[in-house]
Amino acid sequence: MSSIQVDRQRPKPDRVRRPFGLYMILILLAVQALLGVLRAAIVGIGAVVDPAEFWSLVTPNMLDVIVPTGVLLITLVVMIGLWRYRSWGWYGMMMLLAYHMATDAYAYFTGSQEPLPMLLNVVMVFYLNQREVRVLFEEPIAGKGIP
Repeated sequence: MSSIQVDRQRPKPDRVRRPFGLYMILILLAVQALLGVLRAAIVGIGAVVDPAEFWSLVTPNMLDVIVPTGVLLITLVVMIGLWRYRSWGWYGMMMLLAYHMATDAYAYFTGSQEPLPMLLNVVMVFYLNQREVRVLFEEPIAGKGIP
């Protein structure tokens, strides 16, 4: 029997089932992305309805338009990475959480705190750092067969 036939007869390993917490993180990211798209649509409608007023309001605050758009695009890429169990998705999510926690800390110290997003970000960091979850995103070591 050749090695090709042996490989065909070998049963395929069961697919790894995504943990419930990972589904919840993906759902929260999807909601965040949808809210970002909604915000972008509202801004776009404002640009179409009254372009002169829109640009007079947006130009001094261009950073308030660029940063959320960038975060939205990064969030979409990270969602794909998490869904496909890529290590860069895990690292990207940790970087997103670091950004969100920094902005939450700034909001806290300036008096415009929102406790629910702060709590969710802390819970997601703890969850993603559990050994069982980190193992899902580790790259296999070449030639060793170790995940």
